[in-house]
Amino acid sequence: MITIEDWLEKDLCDFLEQKLLYETPHYYGHRSLEKYEDVNLFYKTVLNQQDNLMSFLISKLRKNLNEKSEIFDLYMNVQHPGMDGAFHTDPGDLTCLYMLTGEGDFQIKNEESISFKKNKLICFDAKKLHRGLAPKKGARITVVFKTEIIGEKNDR
Repeated sequence: MITIEDWLEKDLCDFLEQKLLYETPHYYGHRSLEKYEDVNLFYKTVLNQQDNLMSFLISKLRKNLNEKSEIFDLYMNVQHPGMDGAFHTDPGDLTCLYMLTGEGDFQIKNEESISFKKNKLICFDAKKLHRGLAPKKGARITVVFKTEIIGEKNDR
């Protein structure tokens, strides 16, 4: 697992929080396990990888990973109290989760919980069962990068 505290410069983190929390539509009806109707619903918005800000985040992530990777899915999750995620796996090789704002631990099954901290990036094996816990108050926003490793280490 890779963990990077204070992944983005403070002003950029605050700018991104403003854009995603207040200026980006959130679409209700997503669940961690789509095929199960008894799993909590929360908000999800697919983010445009061609957008300049998102393109910058992808470039920064690739440098941090130091691997040739392809981001095949980029979105944000928004959870409110009572919207715990269910344990699930993701497609791809590596899931990177950027904790933008809020609270609510992140769990990898049979491993320790990871405390939510604003501006923290974690990357983990996508095949491990994992979930995000809802905040006790307010909104919890995470940006998710789903990746496939497509080659050997970069020389960056």
